[in-house]
Amino acid sequence: MLVKTNAIVLHTLKYGDRKLIVDFYTEELGRVTSVVKIPQTRRSRLPKQLFMPLTLLAMEIDFRPRQQMQKITDAQLLAPWQSLCFEPAKTTVGIFLAEVLTYATRTGQPDHSLYGFVATSLQWLDLATEGTANFHIAFLVMLTKYLGWDMLHSENAWKFGDVIGITYDTMDSCPLSRQQRQMFLGELMRYYRQNIPSFPEPKSLHIMQQIFD
Repeated sequence: MLVKTNAIVLHTLKYGDRKLIVDFYTEELGRVTSVVKIPQTRRSRLPKQLFMPLTLLAMEIDFRPRQQMQKITDAQLLAPWQSLCFEPAKTTVGIFLAEVLTYATRTGQPDHSLYGFVATSLQWLDLATEGTANFHIAFLVMLTKYLGWDMLHSENAWKFGDVIGITYDTMDSCPLSRQQRQMFLGELMRYYRQNIPSFPEPKSLHIMQQIFD
């Protein structure tokens, strides 16, 4: 059946010379994987640029539940980024968050609240002009609520102090030193590993640590 849905590109892997394997988190279907042919002309309905990680798309999918790979029949850019793909610090944060989301939603079912949180968060980061150093900390803390294991109710919540209730509106009032930011990020990754089977250390984690060092 044809399903129209908004989607977030999570991960793209080149497959052969003319194909991409693309993982999405969609609003209506949850996690979806598709093989996309790399177009040979600029007039293609599915240009390669649409499938960069964290791109927000409006898609039409020929969804067949028993198939592992779904067919995308149409895709349009939903919200072009103003700075997320062009400012090095934001790009690094985006790569890291895309990797975390790829693992965290691996078996994800449709969840409109989760999709809305991620899409709104990315748009917030894209439009922010300052005060984003703690964005990834706030995102990871708030994401746990949508994944079903809210850090606020964790037995280790005391380790995070005021950070446990951090939001994008309040993170500027919770200044963190470089050492604190690194410590909280490490604790958050440990918490994710405790709650997600086979959650690995993100490959982009060390780049994050260098950017905010």
